[in-house]
Amino acid sequence: MKNVCKWLVLFMVGLFVAIGAGNALAASSFPEKPVTLVVHAGAGGGSDIFARTLAASVEKDKLLPKPLVVENKPGGSGGIAFAYVASKKKDPYFMVTAVTSFITTPLMGLTPVGLKDFTPIANFAFDEYMLMVRSDSKYKSMKDVVTEAKANPKKITVGGTQLGSSDSICTYMIEKEAGIQLNYVVFNSGGEVNAAVLGGHVDMMVANPGEALELYKAGKVRILGVYAEKRLVGAPEVPTMKEQGINAVYVQNRGLCAPADIPADARKVLEEALFKYTKTDIFKKYIKDNMLSDAWMDGATFGKFLEEWNGKYAVILKDMNLIKKK
Repeated sequence: MKNVCKWLVLFMVGLFVAIGAGNALAASSFPEKPVTLVVHAGAGGGSDIFARTLAASVEKDKLLPKPLVVENKPGGSGGIAFAYVASKKKDPYFMVTAVTSFITTPLMGLTPVGLKDFTPIANFAFDEYMLMVRSDSKYKSMKDVVTEAKANPKKITVGGTQLGSSDSICTYMIEKEAGIQLNYVVFNSGGEVNAAVLGGHVDMMVANPGEALELYKAGKVRILGVYAEKRLVGAPEVPTMKEQGINAVYVQNRGLCAPADIPADARKVLEEALFKYTKTDIFKKYIKDNMLSDAWMDGATFGKFLEEWNGKYAVILKDMNLIKKK
């Protein structure tokens, strides 16, 4: 009887070891199919450019055994994309772009999901924002904008992508610091905002360099000011908002999150592959061409960043009357 028990114990131990080895083997082969990268905005905007540049590098530099497939799901201030990816709980084959609206949209109650429904994977960079007009606009400086806005409140239109997003917050900063009122108009993507400005449908736009830099280089738009502590290396001739007497400084993060409760091994694979991406020539060129600041954070660090800014944006959005004050 003792021998039977002994062999039974040994059999069970061997079985558990085999199962563990099988799981490890399965984890090490992740991903076994393409990973879907959901962009929360439409084609042509900064997040779309970021996602497609990353996907190109994953394929070219063989960062993962399977490709990243980019899928745009705009709408609802990003809420449609966020809710979609959150619904894939435990599934590591989905990621979503995470910028300012990833925090602000849930705070405003525009989606039932929040930070708890996601697994932070990584952050890559920070955007410095700018205010732009068409090259033939009558507005030559921020002084012109402030003078006009004080004489005609809400007459000047500003194109942006989402209420509570970076461009919305940047618009509010100008209003608050200069004591003026502007008319913020929402579009589905940065590409649509560009078209609206060029077509004369709105007076100005708040954009990151990745969305509008080529328009500036082509002489189609004029940059009135940048939301940075110092002038951008790629446009040293453009003054900051602070230089023009408006204390408005802002940067936006660019990161990725997966659904909640994905396997730890899969998260590690994604995180390591994305870190390798930051060392590629494609990423370095992307950072330089779009005048971004390299700001790598691993999943744990990015998670702390999101929690910190969740509190900060709650205060800002209350000031903007986009969420109820308690």
